[in-house]
Amino acid sequence: MSRIQVVEEENAEGKVKAVYDQLRSGFGKVAGVMKALSPWPDVLELYATRVGMIMFSETQLTRAVKEMIASLVSKVNECDYCLTYHKNFMVDAGISSPEAEAVVADYQTAPITDAEKKLLAYVEKVTRHAYKTTDADIEGLKECGWSERQILEATLVVGLFSDINRWVDALGFRYEDD
Repeated sequence: MSRIQVVEEENAEGKVKAVYDQLRSGFGKVAGVMKALSPWPDVLELYATRVGMIMFSETQLTRAVKEMIASLVSKVNECDYCLTYHKNFMVDAGISSPEAEAVVADYQTAPITDAEKKLLAYVEKVTRHAYKTTDADIEGLKECGWSERQILEATLVVGLFSDINRWVDALGFRYEDD
């Protein structure tokens, strides 16, 4: 149960209903993370667009890699709600359940590529201490084959979930309530 009152689907009207309908048609449900924003319809619409663009549209990073990033950021930030969702989304994106569990447990020993491990090390650094990121970090990613666009996308996923993790936890959303 959240700490603020949200607009449930059966009570949604206007812009909130339009966004909920869009989310339901695209994802099959309206997650609590989106309901959290329902008291402010313009922000709900903005976040639905932002999440859709960064996480679900075709970009230069695969959906699987984006879900690994979302899971790692959520783990570092101790957001169980987001970690549970995005570990499941890793599986939806084609990663086996044991591999997804391994990535969440310790990406450095998980059965993923060395390039993915390097990217996730960057993700962890940015999540914990973005101000310590150096030119060498970016060059190391490029040496592993990551393009500047892919590095940008990875960084934006970090930013998105660093943001979402905080208000999901602060407002008391729990996976079990969804």
